[in-house]
Amino acid sequence: MNPYLNKRIRNVFIPILLFLVAFGWKYLFIDYRDICMDEPFTIFNAQKSIREIIDISLQGEPNPPLFMLLMHFWIKLFGIEVNTVRLLPLLFNAGTIVFVYLTGKRFFSLTAGLVASGLFLFSTYHFFYGLEARTYSLLAFETAGALYFYLRYMDNQRDYTALGWLVLFNILMIYSHYFGWFVILSQFITSFLFIKGIKSLVRLWLPFVFTGLGFLPMVPVIIRQFSKSSKGTWLNPPRSIDYINELYFFFNSKKVLYVAIVLVSVSFLVWLFFWIKSRKASIEKRVIVLLIWWLIPYSIMFFISTKIPMFYSRYILFNTIGLYLFIPAVFAVVFQKRRIFEMIAGIILVFMMFQHMQVLPKSFSYREVKKAVTHAEHFENNNSIVLIWPVWCDFEFNYYHRPDIFKNHQNYYDEMLKNDLYRVWGLNHVKSVVKKNPDKRVILYQNGFIRKAGEQITPYLDSAYIRVDSSFFEQTIAVVIYDPKKDPGNQAN
Repeated sequence: MNPYLNKRIRNVFIPILLFLVAFGWKYLFIDYRDICMDEPFTIFNAQKSIREIIDISLQGEPNPPLFMLLMHFWIKLFGIEVNTVRLLPLLFNAGTIVFVYLTGKRFFSLTAGLVASGLFLFSTYHFFYGLEARTYSLLAFETAGALYFYLRYMDNQRDYTALGWLVLFNILMIYSHYFGWFVILSQFITSFLFIKGIKSLVRLWLPFVFTGLGFLPMVPVIIRQFSKSSKGTWLNPPRSIDYINELYFFFNSKKVLYVAIVLVSVSFLVWLFFWIKSRKASIEKRVIVLLIWWLIPYSIMFFISTKIPMFYSRYILFNTIGLYLFIPAVFAVVFQKRRIFEMIAGIILVFMMFQHMQVLPKSFSYREVKKAVTHAEHFENNNSIVLIWPVWCDFEFNYYHRPDIFKNHQNYYDEMLKNDLYRVWGLNHVKSVVKKNPDKRVILYQNGFIRKAGEQITPYLDSAYIRVDSSFFEQTIAVVIYDPKKDPGNQAN
């Protein structure tokens, strides 16, 4: 084959093809899931002004403002429909596979790039979070970009173009999620592998200096956020078994992880054999970089979580970028003179990853918000009120029920009250609302597994009203309809 054409296929056509496959395949499922969980919060607040969005982060939002700011401009252009708000994270997800491929191809082998891309493409987790209107696909994209330019800069410490892109990706990463600092830590640790003298040390640490300077405005915020998180988060501390369980999920199943461990172990034994035999085999520094990029943050986040819980699928997902590259990189380095073995190992792993992949499984954070809202609307009339509990699920309810109110973020809460929509905080609030609305039908929209407050709200309404209908919608939503008793004197106080 013509060398120029061959180079063009590797450097241009394959990356474009990978982007189109990742984008096109996932786009087919872009509206399969309802807007739910944290997505409505992001979409609602992204409608606000830039100053207001920044203030949200300054006032306690656990994530930095970058993704919400990007979503702000995206919404200005395309609106808040499901297909449009999820298009932005999907673009980042499809862009990630390009960086994964380029990193594997440039620094290890073409096969390594293709295998790593396959592992990313067939990841159940990345399929799910690639279609969620939250910051996690952006963080993965920035991690992959930072890794690519980091390795480029380590190869040539006079490549100031790579330095500039590395600093940019680093800054974007830590303005997308504070956990991006774990990637910076990985860079700092592995930079010691490439020191060749004082001048080299200065060049190697330039990215950290510029990154730190770029983050200075957010330092007081992250200190305050750490202080707040140290008092507890919404998560529970992980169990010991969770350390390995999350790796199962990263590979879609236990079987794929076990096969990956066996293949890497065999590769290491082959390397060890040649080292003993010839004493010429060496450990590739870039493989160590990939190992540290996923293993150190993953392990640190697990151990910190015993005190400050943070070890959760979407929070640790960025570690898969280094992990998916590490395995084929091992194959590439060990079997560089026997490429057929590298290809066989890679094909086995990618095939198994595909075999065990689940496209948006209902067992994983599935919510039937739209069905539940439609059901509630069926019972709504001019003499009814809607109670939404807990308070945080009002955004998802109104996204489908009253998009006009959802879009009116300036007067959102006033408009809710004008339209008899009440986000309630607990039993006492429920009593206060129904007392002000006697003889009206009550529609209770409850999202979440029953907690103490929920156990109190439902019995109270059952005693004060006649239950007309009760329906459950996967996985956590209940809609209960109550009509007033004919004799108001029988209502509970």
